[in-house]
Amino acid sequence: MAYQRKHKKKSSAAGVSVNSPGRLNNNYWIIFGKCIGWLLLGAAAGYAFFYFFTDFSVNFVGRYKFIQGLFGLNQYAQGSSYIAVLMAIIIGNLVSTIAYFILGYFRLLLPLSIITGFLMIILLFTGSVIRNIPIPAEVIILFCIEAFYRCIALSTGEHLFKNKLENKTVLAVSVAAVIILLLGAAFYEIYQIFGYVF
Repeated sequence: MAYQRKHKKKSSAAGVSVNSPGRLNNNYWIIFGKCIGWLLLGAAAGYAFFYFFTDFSVNFVGRYKFIQGLFGLNQYAQGSSYIAVLMAIIIGNLVSTIAYFILGYFRLLLPLSIITGFLMIILLFTGSVIRNIPIPAEVIILFCIEAFYRCIALSTGEHLFKNKLENKTVLAVSVAAVIILLLGAAFYEIYQIFGYVF
């Protein structure tokens, strides 16, 4: 018992916590890194699935178009007004991103990041096949930005669950980053549709 007390004091003096591995797992950057890693794994699985089951993937996306809406991907009617399209993009992406934050809080980071990577790659390549064109660079950029801020939202949700509000700066910076990236992606998409931003 005396040895345990002495050992504990030495550990504290050296700044080493007994629970340091647990605290490390609560670090935002560790959580975010895991999220990106699982998303990339899901994307690789999605690419492999699409490669071997192209026809099934195309038919699946064609039948269940609502899946595209989960990622803020909507087809706009010819002649839609600028404001209508802009609001549809912003609101659609905002709702899905808030859902990511909530699901992150409920510890669903691992399955959701894998599913997100998987479905986003399926949607990306399926769109290319349906339109019979190569994937445009601007679409790849948009997908990357949208995947990135969804990972931020998902990671922030899990971080909040694990740490509560011990560090409010993480929450504030994450929310600001998501809003900036979401609006940037929305206006970039608007530019691709209309050829101008304002």
